[in-house]
Amino acid sequence: MTTLARPTVSDSRRRLHDTLVSRVDIARKVAAVTSLDRPALDACVAEALAATVQHAYRNSPFYAGFVPAGVAAAAAQGRAHAFEAIPFTTREHLAAAYPLGMLAVPRRDVIRFDESSGTGNGRPIAAFFTMADWLENNLTVATLLAAVLDERDVAAIAVPYELAGVGQDLDRAIEVLGCTIVPLGAASPACTPDRMVEALLRSGATTLVCSGTRALFLGEIARRRGIDPRRDLAVSKILMAGEGASPAKKRRLAEQWNAVAYSMFGMTETNTLALFCPERELHLVETRTFFEVVDPASGERLPDGAVGELAVTTLASRAMPLLRYRTGDVCQIEAAPCGCGSVFRRLRHRGRIGDRIRVGDRWTSQLEIEDIVLGAMTTAPYYFAFDVAGDALEIALPPSCLYDDATRASIVGGVRDRLGTDVTFCRLDTDRFETALRTSAKPTMRTFSAYRGREDRR
Repeated sequence: MTTLARPTVSDSRRRLHDTLVSRVDIARKVAAVTSLDRPALDACVAEALAATVQHAYRNSPFYAGFVPAGVAAAAAQGRAHAFEAIPFTTREHLAAAYPLGMLAVPRRDVIRFDESSGTGNGRPIAAFFTMADWLENNLTVATLLAAVLDERDVAAIAVPYELAGVGQDLDRAIEVLGCTIVPLGAASPACTPDRMVEALLRSGATTLVCSGTRALFLGEIARRRGIDPRRDLAVSKILMAGEGASPAKKRRLAEQWNAVAYSMFGMTETNTLALFCPERELHLVETRTFFEVVDPASGERLPDGAVGELAVTTLASRAMPLLRYRTGDVCQIEAAPCGCGSVFRRLRHRGRIGDRIRVGDRWTSQLEIEDIVLGAMTTAPYYFAFDVAGDALEIALPPSCLYDDATRASIVGGVRDRLGTDVTFCRLDTDRFETALRTSAKPTMRTFSAYRGREDRR
């Protein structure tokens, strides 16, 4: 019987040495590509795009059967407009291929397996990363975060660490910068919102990483405990991950915490897609991903400045390459220079296609409704729910705002001016709403129509 030889100590040390050397090489590569000027970046992207198509077609079981051979060959050769002939990949494709159908490397090369049900139909999808995939992303995020974070910062990270990569990714990237990490996680019975606030106070956290809705919630928890976030806590930066944020939400967070609110954008299946700059603009991470905005109905590629659905193609993902992946996000890409000096184009996130809401004869989004309602609210807690009632919008508010004539009048005026419809009001069941926030790994200001109080209408 043949037996496998156990690795010797010298073999293990040699592998460890090789791993460390490869990590240094990856760090040098990231430093090089993130410092390219725009013409050099465009050339690098074109080369990486052709290589990604070739790798996906040759090594991914899904793409080998999904992309026509002639189309794959033409795109891999960089022929004009050939890439646009590649069919779109959708979340449904990823769900159908779950768990291993999208894998394009041997399983032994996979260093991380992440999983998400995300914002789609709830069916799980898997995400795979080689060591190079994962480390390149960590170091790229660290490079971009260095614009606002350094070794003096204490970062409290209150996003999911379980299966989804966002917590682990931001943890490692921020650690690389020499920051102190406070790993709060999300919705853990061992780290309740009350304990999170205590940890922010004890650690002297300067940076809070979480969704904007969770940050509003933690600010309210602090207030009830007699802690003024503006005076008693050291948080000066809020890095928002996990949901979109309206301008009004950013203003509320700035007022509540005396902090600057920055947006981030990414997905479990793609890792980081866009990060903020000191000017609080959201820049596409174009060294790792190719971005298109397409017409949601026809799939036609739209020019910079047009609003449509964001489609992404990975440029630095060996384990799970994605070609023209339709994200379901409504976005706009701006190519005009930013005051920060970055060569990366800017992203305007307009919400998700699945979140579009018809009120009367107009379409709106959760983010637009959030902007109107939070912009009018002047009293904590900053929670609300909404639903469509016939041709009108029904807004559920906490009692502190429901009985305030000025707040209601401001909401009515905003809804009529921007949506052209009427508004009715009812009481928000604040206790049930907060229970939902406490137990949600990714709390967002969704409709939460179940948390309206029917008995109190105005």
